[in-house]
Amino acid sequence: MSPGGVCVCPPAAPATGPAVGPDGHSHGSTLPPMAGSVWGPLRREWIKLLFTRRTYVIWAGLLAIPGLITLALKLADSPPGPGEGPEFLSRIVGNGMYVPLASLAALLPFFLPLAAIMVASYMIAGEAELGTLRIVLLRPIDRGAMLVTKWLAAIAYLFVGLLIVVAGGLLFGGIFFGLEPLVTLSGSTVSIPESIGLLLLTALFALAAMACMISMALLFSAVTDSSLTALIATVVLYVVIQLLVSFSYFDWLVPYVFPTYFNDYINLFRDPIAWRPVGKAVLVFGLWTTGLTAAAWLLFRRKDVLS
Repeated sequence: MSPGGVCVCPPAAPATGPAVGPDGHSHGSTLPPMAGSVWGPLRREWIKLLFTRRTYVIWAGLLAIPGLITLALKLADSPPGPGEGPEFLSRIVGNGMYVPLASLAALLPFFLPLAAIMVASYMIAGEAELGTLRIVLLRPIDRGAMLVTKWLAAIAYLFVGLLIVVAGGLLFGGIFFGLEPLVTLSGSTVSIPESIGLLLLTALFALAAMACMISMALLFSAVTDSSLTALIATVVLYVVIQLLVSFSYFDWLVPYVFPTYFNDYINLFRDPIAWRPVGKAVLVFGLWTTGLTAAAWLLFRRKDVLS
């Protein structure tokens, strides 16, 4: 302090680095971290899905497929022959237990991937459009954990949709054609509880396949700030992959792209179950899912949220 009462203390040194949050990680904000248990963020993502109209529209569409299949077969003059329509369709008239299988076979090529893309493409880009993503990222938060939480919420959403297909197929199949034990592709008969177990295994196989689509859509959702752009980009890439493997010149690609293995669930209906092709398909799904999710994380952790 000078004799005149004027402070001549040296000015404080300016900050030379980003603020450090209470968890010890550098971050641009000094706000307290978001509170909640491990399941808190996942619960919040799930609640957001439940308050989205699109969720119920897609679930209703998934429920409508087995209903339409059973109604069409009930009103048809003659049942479809072997090889006509989706897998197992020709067996429905004699046993309604095949309705969930035929429904999943009809949904796997396009509608299920579209449902996965629609929910996952909105997870990040949709929030960026609304401006809520920037608000969330103002707090110290692990972006990797945030991405995984959104991925898990999308998986849970699609798993519920698959359960709706299986339950709706059993309901409509039981009403129109009755439920009998399944006859495997090898000619053996399994009990009704075992049949339901095989249906659930098929649903889990479809979920593993759709995890690739969810990760792909999340990747584009992390790149862009438009959910529509992310959706279109994912659909275009999926269609391009399908087109490439349809040409004989690209036969060398067939073993490496995940859509090749979508129909390998039929190996679950052999006696004994052909686990080797099923395991190979799940391995390919897992590799694609891991790679796409890792790429999404690398891009999202460096994403500059301006909206």
